[in-house]
Amino acid sequence: MANKKIEVEVAEAFGREFVKGNLPEINPIRCLGCSNCVALCKKLGPNVLEIVDGIAKVVRPENCIGDGACMNACPTKAIFLMSRHDPKNPPESV
Repeated sequence: MANKKIEVEVAEAFGREFVKGNLPEINPIRCLGCSNCVALCKKLGPNVLEIVDGIAKVVRPENCIGDGACMNACPTKAIFLMSRHDPKNPPESV
């Protein structure tokens, strides 16, 4: 497995590079619907999240830059960043 090269799409924001493809997963039981994550995401630009039926939801996944700002804004830690992959062909573990 040495010298294996993985190509990823990156997004530049805030003077840094982020790996695109990491999407927020929101635990509906822990989410309070406070919209802290939505407000921060909109303010920073990607505008990925909305409150739907009282819970934060990913509504524009193509805009996500994977910076984790929404995760840090959540007071109940209901948000995790998950990598997109085909469930029939998951990535190898590191």
